Amino acid sequence: MGNSVLSRYLKPAMLLWLLVDAAASNAQSITTMPNWAGYVISDATYSAVSASWVVPAVDCSMIAAGKSSASTAWVGLGGFNHPTDSARNVLEQIGTVQACQGSTPFYALFAELFPASPWVGDSTNYPLSAGDTVTAKVARNLDGSFTLSETATAKGASLPKWTFSTMGTAPGTSISDPGNTSAEIIMEQPGFVGSATRGPAASYGSITFFNISYTKASTLPDEAFTVLSIDQTSGNTPSTTMAVPSVLSPTSFIVYQF
Repeated sequence: MGNSVLSRYLKPAMLLWLLVDAAASNAQSITTMPNWAGYVISDATYSAVSASWVVPAVDCSMIAAGKSSASTAWVGLGGFNHPTDSARNVLEQIGTVQACQGSTPFYALFAELFPASPWVGDSTNYPLSAGDTVTAKVARNLDGSFTLSETATAKGASLPKWTFSTMGTAPGTSISDPGNTSAEIIMEQPGFVGSATRGPAASYGSITFFNISYTKASTLPDEAFTVLSIDQTSGNTPSTTMAVPSVLSPTSFIVYQF
């Protein structure tokens, strides 16, 4: 099928606006975004973040010929704008794409050092299927570069079918924006490249992130944000996009779609 759907959809997954910052009963804060759902840890600096998930099957039966839909699951460092911060534009992320090109499902590894363009794994060297378990990690190296790594294990298998790793530095990384002032575990509705318009999220039902861990690189106190996907225009959670994450434990949560 090629990567035509990804070239349309994979846009850097950075924060657009913070609409709400309300304290929750568990001392976490809630923020809303038009395209992210999950968790962000912010206010300090971080040297690593990792998580695992099972690649969800997408339902492409309602996608018309010539149309496409997509969702991305990823972990990352940087890119989150705390209300008291100046703009953060650097983001290092790695995860999976779940997409439809017409009625055909498509699954792929992707990695990105934003604002550079994303890299998408080819199906020969990095085949990915619904039901595979992936573990993704972003780590900051001592020289300020970042290592993005991911493994995929087929359902029922004991050994990974592939391991991917790449190292680099996001363009624009600087003292003011070092690229590691937040850690993210996110399900995203990507946007069209070069446009603020967001296409429909691929229908996946739900996804569970587990084995979540992050490592702080400073002694500053940090804060966990629950990120809810809310339509900016109507203020509602859109149908066919990400909804409220449900916390299972400190190391796992579910993102539901409805």
